[in-house]
Amino acid sequence: MMNSKLTGIALAAAIAAVLALAYWSAPDGGAPQAGVPAAGAPAGRSLASYLTIDATPVADAVPIPVTLAQRLERLGASGKPEDAYAAFNLLDDCIVFQRESRLPGMEFELGREMTVEEKAAQQQLCAGLTQRQREDRIGYLAAAAKAGVPGAATLFLSEGPFGDRSALRNRPDDPLVQAWKRQAIDQLTAQADAAELTSVSTLMMAYLRDGDVVQKDAPQAYGYLLALRQVYDDMLAPGVTNPYQDEYWHWLQAELTPAQQAAASARAQAIVAKYRQHAGRPAHG
Repeated sequence: MMNSKLTGIALAAAIAAVLALAYWSAPDGGAPQAGVPAAGAPAGRSLASYLTIDATPVADAVPIPVTLAQRLERLGASGKPEDAYAAFNLLDDCIVFQRESRLPGMEFELGREMTVEEKAAQQQLCAGLTQRQREDRIGYLAAAAKAGVPGAATLFLSEGPFGDRSALRNRPDDPLVQAWKRQAIDQLTAQADAAELTSVSTLMMAYLRDGDVVQKDAPQAYGYLLALRQVYDDMLAPGVTNPYQDEYWHWLQAELTPAQQAAASARAQAIVAKYRQHAGRPAHG
């Protein structure tokens, strides 16, 4: 029974991430059109960002390839946290491509495998990847997460302390690891309170059971669940099933006292109000 529950939870979280990315990439911070599925690329990235160069091409001219180092230099020089996130994604793509000879994220967006030409372009871009650039990757992500770039706090958590996931199990009492855990949860909580839905979903999943970063906290999990349920009621078209509807989650609600349920509901309402503010929707209704 529990396995089926966790499968449902994982599916719901995946849906949450996809829809949340659409919301945060919508023009002017508005919500996407109801019922329109979103692409599953990381927040802040477009399909063109995978392969296009930074420079604006001259009309009718053959574009001059820009090296990985040049792209990173341009992104780093801007000082913008969104560009720090783009630099992390650029390096992460190269690491994945060198390991798998493909970009799963790009293929998900396209709905097909990469062409020979696309693979050749990515291989050329990533050929100059250095160890120093690999090491800088987490620094870019940390800067983006600290600044509140949507989606960055979730990836910061998933990468583990300073890019070493094994540290959570091998060095749980290390003060640096303990500080990293506090930072990771603080970042996610701040983003969730601002109605960044990927962070809301990440925290809901984290608090459902004991883990390497946080212990199970059913009231916290239920508060984030209620927020997601109400937000997706707003986002989804009529007739579309809400993955956070009541029938799937009675077991979690049953673990809470009436007072805990009331506190969870209050937290959820605050997040929903913030979401509606972002989306330009009425504060109630």
